[in-house]
Amino acid sequence: VVLIDVIKLRLYEMGITQSKLAEMIGLSNARVREILNGKSEPSLKIGREISKKLTIDPAIVLGV
Repeated sequence: VVLIDVIKLRLYEMGITQSKLAEMIGLSNARVREILNGKSEPSLKIGREISKKLTIDPAIVLGV
């Protein structure tokens, strides 16, 4: 399971835009874009926020 695909699917399912996700987790749009394009990995703290806000299993977000 690829984290980026899971995040994108949840955004679609929940009707949340990339900009809204950025606002929800306290990041810039540019930083969220980098994560969703696979150019950078989310920090542990950001990974936890994404997991909570999008109700994604933490094991998937943390790559466990």
